[in-house]
Amino acid sequence: MKPPVFAIEATNLTDAQATGIGRYTSQLIQALSALEQPAAQDFELLQMCKRSRWKLRERLAQGPRLASGYWWGPVWPLPRPPVALLHVPDEREPPWRVPVVATVHDLYAALNINYTDEKKRQRKLRHYEHLRDRCARLVCVSENTRQDFLRLVGGDPARLKVVHPGVSPLFRPHAQEETEAVRARHGLQGPYLLFIGATANKNLIRVVEAFAAGRYGRDFTLAVCGEHSGASRQALTERVAALGLASSVRFIGFASEADLPALYAAAAAYLFPSLYEGYGLPILEAMASGTPVLTSDRGSCPEAAAGHAVIADPEDVDALAAGIAAAVSMPEASRAAARAYARTRSWAETARGTLAVWREVLAESS
Repeated sequence: MKPPVFAIEATNLTDAQATGIGRYTSQLIQALSALEQPAAQDFELLQMCKRSRWKLRERLAQGPRLASGYWWGPVWPLPRPPVALLHVPDEREPPWRVPVVATVHDLYAALNINYTDEKKRQRKLRHYEHLRDRCARLVCVSENTRQDFLRLVGGDPARLKVVHPGVSPLFRPHAQEETEAVRARHGLQGPYLLFIGATANKNLIRVVEAFAAGRYGRDFTLAVCGEHSGASRQALTERVAALGLASSVRFIGFASEADLPALYAAAAAYLFPSLYEGYGLPILEAMASGTPVLTSDRGSCPEAAAGHAVIADPEDVDALAAGIAAAVSMPEASRAAARAYARTRSWAETARGTLAVWREVLAESS
């Protein structure tokens, strides 16, 4: 009897710059491909991208038991490979009549967070409803996201399963000589606090205000990663100047996947006081790097941190300023405990959890 073929829609891997969902898709595919299974439980894995992106297939994941293919749009749905199940990690979905499992990363649109275009928000809301009605199972990246989906979109609670994302082993403590090149490339000479993100929920303005309130510019640079442009960049620049921080806040732009591990590891603390997160994987990536974390009491941030980060009200600047102090002075024993916890969140575990959901669907449909 031939092993089942599971397909994953992987068009996002062909994007020029990796998004959070793209990183999730890549790590999940690689971990699934590498899973060791008894012969009776083996499976084949097929990553699919849209026909229009097939010319970029060298960006797709690599690994054992992993094949690649492309799919046509809804006006030409065939040919369809003989797959037992399709997993959809974002909004792209081949129009196939097979059982579908999808990943729910967040409920930004339902909470009206990070959306300035109402038409796009409404389209995303319709997508949530499509997932609720179409999918045999939904893989939620956190219990908080699962509860948000049930509360805001609805559905059968038994069909929503929590499978946390994992942490790549690339995120680990680094020796000083390992971080020198990245520091030099981004102009980071001395101690720095790291912030990553450009969307409204990341709460950068309050981070800058807390950095000023605690007078941390005397001892640290605030390194801000992310593509801030247009009106957003102008507002940030003006606020930084008004607070007298022009020489202490450094906007270093988009940070490549290759640079991220060293940037985390060399930071005195990672600042992530988000107003809402579907999961908050950067919290664990920083902890795995041996870097103390300041995060918020909102969304899934406490769930991701699991008691190993400094928690503060993200809308209270004074609380954030105090939180920065607590993070940079975190005892070594607490950092070690955080690092050990983060290491338990492996992509192999994510792959096993996802595979268990797939097998549950197959058992139900057979």
